[in-house]
Amino acid sequence: MSNSLSQNQKQVQKQIQRLSQVQITALNYLAMGNEDLREEIYRAAGENPAIEIVREADNNRYSSHYANSQASDSYQQILENQEDYGETLQAHLLHQLNSMKISDEENDLCTRLIYNLDKNGFYGSMLSPESFLPRKNPAAEKQLLERCLKIVQSLDPVGTCCRTPEESLLIQAQLSEEADPLAIFILDGHLDFLNPPEPAKICRKLIDFRDAWHKKAFASQTALDTLPLTEATAASALKFILSLNPHPAQGYNSEASPDTSQPDVVLTVTREPGPATDDFSRGVVSCNNDCHFQIKYASGALPEIRISPDFKLDRENVAKAQALINSLQFRESTIVEQGCAIVAAQKNFFLKGPGHLAVLTRRSIANELGIHESTVSRTTARSGRKFIQTEWGLFPAWYFFTSGVSSSDGQRQISSERIKQKMQAILSRPENQNLSDRELTELLNKKGAKIARRTVAKYRAQLGLKNSYKR
Repeated sequence: MSNSLSQNQKQVQKQIQRLSQVQITALNYLAMGNEDLREEIYRAAGENPAIEIVREADNNRYSSHYANSQASDSYQQILENQEDYGETLQAHLLHQLNSMKISDEENDLCTRLIYNLDKNGFYGSMLSPESFLPRKNPAAEKQLLERCLKIVQSLDPVGTCCRTPEESLLIQAQLSEEADPLAIFILDGHLDFLNPPEPAKICRKLIDFRDAWHKKAFASQTALDTLPLTEATAASALKFILSLNPHPAQGYNSEASPDTSQPDVVLTVTREPGPATDDFSRGVVSCNNDCHFQIKYASGALPEIRISPDFKLDRENVAKAQALINSLQFRESTIVEQGCAIVAAQKNFFLKGPGHLAVLTRRSIANELGIHESTVSRTTARSGRKFIQTEWGLFPAWYFFTSGVSSSDGQRQISSERIKQKMQAILSRPENQNLSDRELTELLNKKGAKIARRTVAKYRAQLGLKNSYKR
């Protein structure tokens, strides 16, 4: 056998697509959250005189109310060494809600209020609770809302579903069995008395307030008239207030809770006859004869820019400015189109709310829009901090992509969210408290879900539910 080596020259023709620097930049902007992109725009405007900012970014929309409180330093100690509970606040509250005997109307509204909470357990940066009412009977609906707010506020942890941390502290004090009357007075609009948090100075401010009040004409009696105002009682009130938590959701897993960043996509449901066909370019998704969905791009968190008329002759910088504007327009249109595709695929959720998600993958959205799957991933990555505002609350974009299991007949897919909801409903019943994962799997199989025991164990852990030995 003889081995021979030879060199052969061959001509091969290949078609290789290379992304231009402009395309790479546009895709990078697509992956950025509003905060990072805002900094990038301001940086570019500072370096390029052809870029003119015509409207500043509205970055105070979700500012913390409590950050400006004069008494915030007094509560710093209770923010430290908080326990990590290993479950989301929503899951923890819903688990308690499902075990309560309340009307379907109350349960529905309480569920909406819970899903409307931000990661701190408040609704101050979210939708107003009144927006969930149909406004057909204002008096009755107001009473319903008041009842539901009290129900959610009284759940563990006490003091969620408030507008601000100050309101939460007052609610916690009012619901406490060891409430200090003087502490309740201070928390009810007089937190400035705690600055500085020294009992002697607090007592002096309370006495001055009482005396000044009674100098007014026709002044009525105040709560301070029946309370002893001494340094000791002021110290006791201060100690009670410091035992409360201005951030009751602290320590709960916030993975399913949206961050307080401005959402990139705002979804609003127009309850009127709408277009019979989809028009993603205009952000319209048809639904039925009663309504259509209108998808809007929330650009308030980003500054608005244009090419400065004073630098139009500077061709190089004008070209760079135009490339930036084109990249931002590409980002906006891409996010809106993907938002439309998500709404079209998850219509049941947007009509009926949480608990009605269908199985959805990023590949199916990419196929629907005729784009690469990686483009969808850039927009909906967990680290991308992109959110969708709905009438049910603010949700991260990745929330709408969910895996699932087959039904027992193999004809359809059941989303993991629906399975988790069924698990919570089963385990919330007293007679099922000690069900093992195997027994829970058998029950779910009987209800039409073809699911393995190890999958049940994984979902149970994600819900923050302990196994049967520790329940």
